[in-house]
Amino acid sequence: MIQRSPKRTRCALPGSVTVMMLALAVYACGPANVNGDAMPQRDIKTVMDSHVDELMAIPNVVGVAIGALDDETPCIQVLVTEKSEELAKRIPETIEGHPVQIIESGVIRPMDGG
Repeated sequence: MIQRSPKRTRCALPGSVTVMMLALAVYACGPANVNGDAMPQRDIKTVMDSHVDELMAIPNVVGVAIGALDDETPCIQVLVTEKSEELAKRIPETIEGHPVQIIESGVIRPMDGG
């Protein structure tokens, strides 16, 4: 005896529901903002370590550290000799979802070992 599979039925959703479902799927899979900085996926130390070379390559950047914003949110601090608009344009506001804070530290020199 040959068994036949049951008839398949189609369920048509109203166009607005289909569009909404598609929009939610795209939103869930896409970045949270234009910089691609969604919620942090990696811990702040790992992120800082993987970006320290590119940050230190920016002229007048003299250090990179982990610190905290005024509200105690952990952040990546970029230490610069002197704050400027040019530096603010070159240093991102966030890196991989972690906020970046620019700190004017002046020139940093090693201490004498004596």
